[in-house]
Order: sequence, then C-alpha cells, then structure tokens
Amino acid sequence: MHCYIGKGRALLSRTGMFRESHGVAVEMVERVYNLPPLHGILEGDIFLQNLPSILTARVLDPQQGEYVLDMCAAPGGKATALAILMKDKGIIVATDRSHNKVMDIKKLAKEMQIECIRAYKVDALKAVQPEMNSSENGLCEKICINRQFLDFESKQSVQPRGEIIDLDLEKSSRNCVPEIGISGKTNAVQKYVVTDTLIKGTQYTSNAKARKEGRRMKNGPKVTHSYQGHDAMICVKGFAPHTFDKVLLDPPCSALGLRPRLFAGEETIEGLRQHANYQRRLFDQAVQLCRPGGYIVYSTCTINPGENEAVLRYALDTYKYLSLVDQNPYLGEPGLTGTLDDGVSCKELLKEEEKHLVQRFNPSGPLDTIGFFIAKFQVKPN
Repeated sequence: MHCYIGKGRALLSRTGMFRESHGVAVEMVERVYNLPPLHGILEGDIFLQNLPSILTARVLDPQQGEYVLDMCAAPGGKATALAILMKDKGIIVATDRSHNKVMDIKKLAKEMQIECIRAYKVDALKAVQPEMNSSENGLCEKICINRQFLDFESKQSVQPRGEIIDLDLEKSSRNCVPEIGISGKTNAVQKYVVTDTLIKGTQYTSNAKARKEGRRMKNGPKVTHSYQGHDAMICVKGFAPHTFDKVLLDPPCSALGLRPRLFAGEETIEGLRQHANYQRRLFDQAVQLCRPGGYIVYSTCTINPGENEAVLRYALDTYKYLSLVDQNPYLGEPGLTGTLDDGVSCKELLKEEEKHLVQRFNPSGPLDTIGFFIAKFQVKPN
C-alpha cells in the first residue's frame, strides 16, 4: 500500500538511510498538508500524542483525590494527561529506572504547571517493597513509599531543589540523622538529614568527587529534596503493597505499531519472547501495587499478540481475582482469540467472550492511528 505524502529531497544515499539510526534522511519540499513543525510552539500548553495514548488515560478514568501509579512513565505524556483529567487534584506517582527520563517527566510537569505528579527513579521489576527496612540501630536504610509518605510530601509542598548528590547511605549512616518519622509501627517512614560533615566530605574531597562523578555517569544520580529547609536524600526502593487506587502499565515493548517503522526487521522471534517475559514480570508487580477494588490498565504500542493478548491470558490465569472490564470510550477493534505459536510453546490468547473487552488498533485500520493495544482490569478482593 502506497500513500502520497509529498515531495522530498534525499539528504542521504539509499545505503546511508538504512545504516544511520538517527538524523534527517529526507527534507520535505512539498507536503500534502502545509503544517509547520510544532516542536517548541506553545510549550507547556500543547503536548502532541497519538489518539490511542490519549484514550489510554481516559480508559483508566482517574478521579480527583485518587492515588495513581504510572509505572513506566517516560516521557510523561500519559502521566500529564491523567493529571489533567484529575484537575491536578490527587497524587500521580510516575516512575522510570532512568534518572534522565525521570528528570524529563519532572520538566514536562513543570512546563505544564502540574503539581500532583511525583516522579521517582525506581526499578519497576522491584517496585513492591516491605513498608520498612531498618538496621539494628533503628535507622531506615531504604524508604518504601506508602500513602502516608505521599500525603506528607504533598502537605510539605516538596519540590526538587535541583542539587544532585550521590551518597552511600550504608557506609555513611554515622553521618546521617533520622529527622522525621510518620507514626505507626508498620507504616513508619524515616528520612535522613545530611549533616555538615557528610556534605563537606562530598564537596571538598577531590577523590570522593571523582568517584561520585563516575557513579553518576554509570548509574545516574539521586536527587536531593528539601524538607523544611533541610537537605535530605530519599533513597526510593519501591512502594508498599496496595498503595494505589489505579495503576497504568505501559511497559517497554517491541513497538511494532509505531510508524514510520523503517527497521522493524531488527526484531527477532527470541526478542519478541523476551519482551513478553519482561512484561509479565512487570504485571506481577502492578497487581500487588493496586488495592483490592482498584483498576489496572495495560497498554502497548505493538501489534504482536504475544505481548498483548498472551500477556492478558497469563494475568487472568495467574491471578484469579483479576477480571477484564468494559472500556469507555471504546474506539478500537476486538482482540485476538485462539492460540499463538511463538516457536517454543503454544500460547493461549483471549476467549471469545473476552475479545470485545480489549481495544486493538491497527496501523492500516480505519482510524489511521499507530498500532496499539489497551486492556482494563479490575482487582477484586483476593
């Protein structure tokens, strides 16, 4: 199928177009639609998104005052869409395992003047953590975020100060003082205040600074937050079980639904299987983080049934207290039924009565969107 989009001037040879992974290959000199680039125009007022991405936020249907988790949130488009639907009232936790991507989420939220988004660097595969992990001397060496912590942070109007430090709390606990705690034996939350000794040691020792810079380049730095005028590094390891009313899981995928897609041939059967395995592990975390009675929306930008319907089959068969529910609005097409042979085993897909509870978007479909998939679950009491 060919579609005329305009006339262009090739800036690279044919070979170069397939070798280069980024850059401009064709400069358009005549377009069907004479629209200027929108990058940088009305910054903070407009954020371009594909229709299915916007629909995903609508399907989750966040309400004002709710606790919402966006597990793989970068660059923040869906998180900000959720915040707009909530009228910036409530708490949205947006996570990513990359420090730079977390900073991008913070930047976008600031540009759009959204205050209800809390962005943290978290490994989503380890997102569920015990509520407290204390050493023998009672100092908390890692913080597990729960609702009390999020409420406290909102009341204190915590905002990143922009200063970045990288400290080893385990080795430096002698220089850290637990300054504040939230009452309750099981829900206690402590934080560290960095004392002058520790600050001077990091700031003025050249060897320590060099080691810090090396760690920053390798792993990404941690962000210093300000509580009541103090500097405190929050070492986020994860979240308490059942913390959130609603969870959005839009995991990394093969992205076979994106277009233009010039290098789709780079994906292998083994790679597609690995994507699906990774997504199932992320779903295991999402189920534990959502409270009974809450909702989980699972979405991808791929058309691969192994990452879509097969993952849903795994979730429904593994967690009997999960059920697919109706979506509103519903603009896509039904899901796939039957089985899928991935070269290693035969995976079950959706049942006939389940296929109309999911939305599948095809790049060649009547809506002219990217390839996408959306499913919504309710978490019943276990």
